[in-house]
Amino acid sequence: MKGKQNKKRLKPILKKSMLTALGLGIALPIGGTLPQANAGAIGPEIKISRPVLNEDIRWLSRSSEDSNQHSLVSYTPIEALDKTVIIDLNTQFPLNTYDSVGASSDDDSVAHVYVNNENKLVVIPYTRGKVNIELKANYTLSGEPVKDNFELYISKQGDVNNDGKVNSSDAAALLKHLRNELNRSSYSAVEMNRMDVDRDGEVFWSDSQALLEGYAVTELGAKDNRYVLTFKQVDDAPYALNAQLTGVMKYRETITSSFEALDVDGDEIIETSYQWYRSTDSLGENRVPIEGATTKDYTINSVSDVNRYLVLEITQLSNPNEQPRGMSVIIVGEKMVDPPA
Repeated sequence: MKGKQNKKRLKPILKKSMLTALGLGIALPIGGTLPQANAGAIGPEIKISRPVLNEDIRWLSRSSEDSNQHSLVSYTPIEALDKTVIIDLNTQFPLNTYDSVGASSDDDSVAHVYVNNENKLVVIPYTRGKVNIELKANYTLSGEPVKDNFELYISKQGDVNNDGKVNSSDAAALLKHLRNELNRSSYSAVEMNRMDVDRDGEVFWSDSQALLEGYAVTELGAKDNRYVLTFKQVDDAPYALNAQLTGVMKYRETITSSFEALDVDGDEIIETSYQWYRSTDSLGENRVPIEGATTKDYTINSVSDVNRYLVLEITQLSNPNEQPRGMSVIIVGEKMVDPPA
């Protein structure tokens, strides 16, 4: 019912200009062509156009306009101000578990990021583009570094197809989406956010009207400094933190391994592989694999282990589409295996 009402609200001139012209260009209500604006050109200050969206970052709210009051799971809100976005990191990297929390952008000319004294991520967008944001903290118990990566997409409001220009092709791209009901689910949150021209949190015919009317009254285009922001998950490999070997390094004794599994993206860890080695070096650098020793525990039953260091390699695999395998963790026994009494 809502779709019919919105469709009826389209003005006749918009119906004529948009619904009958889907070729290389689209006729405008004012009789000319849409002015091409450099989507990356900004004035003295960039203005963030809300809502700011999130795609697949599990610990973060879906939108800056979302509220947790009706949700069974509490997500970290996205606080979108006119010039900055602020995200509380006390859920992802709580200070009772991590220290030295920081952040970096791979392109400070597009967006600058830092972590303030309240353990909050501050994002300052400057222009159109995409950056990778890396959060980094030290796991306090072991001092090991932990990283969480995600992307930020920034585009000028009205640049639907993200080609760096705002023109008739944006209206054509929006119309193609609106007409193709069956394939709408194939669009990402990044794409959907760019199509939401009127910024009401959904993509519908009113966005086509907003796009053309914005030019008619010069509210969109080269002089407009509103930008659309979307955060997107990057798959990070899992961690095996605080890995340790316990037991007596002596013939016929069993050595047990332990560690704390962590996937910063919240993905399920679907596989953990173990490989034991023996080494003459206290750092385990010249280790040789022990055939068949591929479980978390190892019983010292071979005389070949005597006067050797035992070494364990732990590798984990998590379950997103990219199937990232974690960096192997190497643990070396504190002393050589003692011979039998």
